[in-house]
Amino acid sequence: MDFNLSKLKPASDGSTWLILVNPEAGHGISDRKLTDISSLFGSHHIKHEIYVTKSYSQLFDHASAAAEMGYKGISACGGDGTVSRIAAGIIQGKTGIPLSVLPSGNGNDWARTAGIGSFEDTIESILHGESSAMDAAQCVIKDKNCDIIHSSVFVNSAGIGLDAHVLQKALKLRKKLSLGKLGYISALVSTVLEMPMWKGRMIVDGFEVYSGRYLSLTSGVCPYVGGGMMLSPSSTPFDDMLDTALVKPISRMRLIRSVPMIYRGSILENPAVTSWRGREFKLETEGSVRVELDGESIPDIPDNSTVILKSIPSAILVRQLPQQP
Repeated sequence: MDFNLSKLKPASDGSTWLILVNPEAGHGISDRKLTDISSLFGSHHIKHEIYVTKSYSQLFDHASAAAEMGYKGISACGGDGTVSRIAAGIIQGKTGIPLSVLPSGNGNDWARTAGIGSFEDTIESILHGESSAMDAAQCVIKDKNCDIIHSSVFVNSAGIGLDAHVLQKALKLRKKLSLGKLGYISALVSTVLEMPMWKGRMIVDGFEVYSGRYLSLTSGVCPYVGGGMMLSPSSTPFDDMLDTALVKPISRMRLIRSVPMIYRGSILENPAVTSWRGREFKLETEGSVRVELDGESIPDIPDNSTVILKSIPSAILVRQLPQQP
């Protein structure tokens, strides 16, 4: 079966789900897996069309056009980056069609928040679930001259400092070894040993709340990052807000002892951690900065840039599993 279509086919009856595939997610999605997905959808009588994209830009473009082409909804086959690009396309295109996910990445953190842990969960959410409006957010980065050098939508979390540093290390490890979740853990441990620090001024909804050095700053639409870590555990995509947690300078030993708290969701109990909730966060950096959005690193950010994060309330309809009585 050939899933690498040269051109996206229109759906005329309004009952077909478009499955958009990132072929690089989870170290590669095989034709066999796609055949299994197609068989699973077919066995439940869900009309569908599978399209394997060649780039992230195609994910965005096809998601933007899907409603106009007659599709009922989109199922994102990939990880958090795939979901992010497709969600951005739906939001930008103002299509209003629902999004589901076939979790196939390394982290699958957004899927975890949506309660989707398997392809069978995806089928159940499409057949019997409901469409819930979930928040998203926008990231705008300006250089020291206030010129915009980056603007994009994210649906899971923005990591600044340690988060982005860990991601870059994990991506390098992933190219050499197939470690999955262990790649994030290995990168986290090595970063803790390095203890890099950054410096900046934090403004929440127009009020300065912090100025100085920090180790990590995570602003979440959703609570999970890095395959289950919770660096902003109070985040929820249903409150129109962003939750941001900042880790102040801390000794290496205290940080190592705090790592289990990241997985338990109790990091906010650490005295070195401060958190805020708001609609807009602005970080005026001093020196360098590293940023990741939904597991994708933002390259070539100049020194002394300003990072602005804004909530987009109820931005996208998401298919979730039916609630248990």
